[in-house]
Amino acid sequence: MDWKQIANEPWIWIIGGILSVIALYQCTYFMVRALKIMKRYGLQTKDITSIIRGAVITSFGPVMSEIFIMIALVVALSAGFAWQREGAAVGSVFTELVQASNAAVGAGQEFGGKNFDMKGFANVIFVMNVSCIGWLIVAGFFTKYLGTARNKIAGGDTHWLSILTICATLGVFGFWASSSLVRGGGIMVAVIAGGVLSMFLFLLADWIKKPQLKEWALGLAMFGGMIIGKLYAG
Repeated sequence: MDWKQIANEPWIWIIGGILSVIALYQCTYFMVRALKIMKRYGLQTKDITSIIRGAVITSFGPVMSEIFIMIALVVALSAGFAWQREGAAVGSVFTELVQASNAAVGAGQEFGGKNFDMKGFANVIFVMNVSCIGWLIVAGFFTKYLGTARNKIAGGDTHWLSILTICATLGVFGFWASSSLVRGGGIMVAVIAGGVLSMFLFLLADWIKKPQLKEWALGLAMFGGMIIGKLYAG
C-alpha cells in the first residue's frame, strides 16, 4: 500500500477535524472568559474593540508565514496527514517541517523525494510524535508554577519583572533570527529585510503621527521580508 493512501485515509481527516473542533472550543472559551473579565474591571467597548483589532492585526504576519510553511508540509506529506498534525495544535508548523525532514534523512531518504516510501513515512510519524512529548509534559505539569517562579526571580519588583520579560522576549526572537542569519542566502535576506522594514514602519508611524500603523508593522514586515527573501533566492 502506498504511504499517501494511508496519509489520506478518511479516519485521518476525521481525527484532524475532531482535534480542530477541540482547539476552536478552547479558543472560544478563553476569549469569552477574557471579555467577561475585561468588562468586569470596567473596560469600555471601544477599548475592548481596540485590543481585539490590535491582536488580529498583529497575528496577520505569523499566520501568513505558517500558511506558507504549511503548504510545503502538505506537498511533502499529503493534505490529510498535515491537517491531522496541525489540527492537533502541536505547535510550530516550521518545527514540524524540520522534524519530518530530519526523520526522512535518518531513514536514508529524501523528504518528499522520489525515494520517500512507507519506511520514511513511518519514521516521520514516529519522530514527529516523540518530539512533542517533552513540551507536552512541561506544559501539563509545570505551566501553573511558571508565574510563581517568574515572580520569585523578580523579587516582587514590577520594574525588574518588566525588564526580565523584555529580555526574555528579545532572547527568544534573537535566537531564531540569528539561527536564520547564519544560514545565508534568501533566508538571511528575509530576516534582514524584515528587521529593516519593521524599524522603518515604526519610524514612519511616529513621523506621520499615525500610531495605529505600529499595529500593522509586525505583519507587514514579516510578509515583506518573505517576499524580498524569495525574490533574492529566485
